[in-house]
Amino acid sequence: MGLLQDFKAAAVQRARFPDDQSLNNAALFSLVRDMPFERASALTPETVVSEWRGTAPGKHVLLQGLYEEFGLGTMLICGLHEFTQASHPWLPQHLLDDLERDGPVRDVAMFLRLHIGGDWMTIDATWPLAAARLGLPVNERFEENHEMTLACDPDEVYHIPPQANPEEFGQIMIERYVGDTLARRNRFIDELGAWLAREVGAGSTHS
Repeated sequence: MGLLQDFKAAAVQRARFPDDQSLNNAALFSLVRDMPFERASALTPETVVSEWRGTAPGKHVLLQGLYEEFGLGTMLICGLHEFTQASHPWLPQHLLDDLERDGPVRDVAMFLRLHIGGDWMTIDATWPLAAARLGLPVNERFEENHEMTLACDPDEVYHIPPQANPEEFGQIMIERYVGDTLARRNRFIDELGAWLAREVGAGSTHS
């Protein structure tokens, strides 16, 4: 099966999408957005689907593959940013305390540019819909040619070339930008994902 077929089968199996309906642009976005915010074991669409989880890089690598199977043009964008008390005031207290004690956490995020209806739009599926009540900048719906809010405020952005391997590109950016703080960054992301899992669960079913 192709990626779209595998993705729908996984969504149906997990009771996230009805078997008798067809996927569309909005459904693809909502399903990927509402995957648990947790690091997958590899940054490939197949791994994100099989494990049904991902952070910003994994979710947007998957969305890129899905939308391209729909015949749409895409650009995967890498954003270098920092978690700070000012930029992420919604973080739980223990992570805010971490930032106050040890300073900002550097991170590498990704989002997507989608060519649809003759124009480009920004797609950001990082935060699950249920996290909106916690103050996270969630994008509630897919509207054609409507710019979505980014999950972070990147200091620098890079277009990942179509011929590049996103996982390898992201790893290079992590080595350059995160450097020797990688262990702290990974721990911070894991604790953020665990907090979201406790507060909002594993995502809602399709409605």
